Amino acid sequence: MHAKSKSMGEWDLEKRISFEDILSIRFRWPQHGDKPFVVAGNLLDNAVVANNTFARLVLMIDGYKKAGDIMVAASEEDWRERDILVFPIIFNYRQFLELSLKYQLAIYGPTVGISPNWKLHDLVALWNEFLQMLKSYDEGYPKAAERVVEKIVLEFAKADAGSFSFRYPVDPKGTKIEIAFSATDLSNLADVMNAIDSYFSGCDRFLSRLEGAC
Repeated sequence: MHAKSKSMGEWDLEKRISFEDILSIRFRWPQHGDKPFVVAGNLLDNAVVANNTFARLVLMIDGYKKAGDIMVAASEEDWRERDILVFPIIFNYRQFLELSLKYQLAIYGPTVGISPNWKLHDLVALWNEFLQMLKSYDEGYPKAAERVVEKIVLEFAKADAGSFSFRYPVDPKGTKIEIAFSATDLSNLADVMNAIDSYFSGCDRFLSRLEGAC
């Protein structure tokens, strides 16, 4: 004997009950008095927002990089997270790369007549200014590593020229933003960015010594 088929009304009732259950159980809804930014009673439970611009820059560089690493780790734990997290992961790593270049220019550029560049998001332009700065200091910097890093910077510039591609699906005119690739290995990306982090840390120490000798 076949089971009695359900009427549309019965299906609608089940859907309505299921939806109501979800609303009452699974979600935390906005409440009167909610404020996004408050200070916790226990000061140790707060995140301190740095007021000093240099400290804030350093923390931003580390923060965007670490956020990318944490999200990659989450995607490794659960493959279903990859297609969701790929956008903020790449954005965070790109922001880390951009701020790393701007940090080097801001801290070490003025000594050799190169001004900080806070206006551009263009990674190629920032990279070229960074190279000019290195050459103005000394010819002893590691050129082999420089060529490798340059290729990585150019790949990021190709994937996201203006820091828009992984924040929005369309440009300001509403035109679809095309992505340079359809899939990517996030674990490999994190590994490469660890190498980039080491490179810029090395440059920081290298330029600090040279600046001290000027």
